[in-house]
Amino acid sequence: MKFKVDKSICVGCGACIGVCPNRAIKIENDGKSSIDQKKCKQCGECQKVCPMNAIKEIKKA
Repeated sequence: MKFKVDKSICVGCGACIGVCPNRAIKIENDGKSSIDQKKCKQCGECQKVCPMNAIKEIKKA
């Protein structure tokens, strides 16, 4: 399972950055979080702490 930030919901609070054990998340120039898929280990900690529920699981087809 992979995770993606829904930029239309993200408020850029940074809660996800603090819990990511792999430092896979950063705030982009648009002020929204972004997940580096190469660094992400799919632990789901970011999704658990997002107050806006902006981090969504990407369903594999």
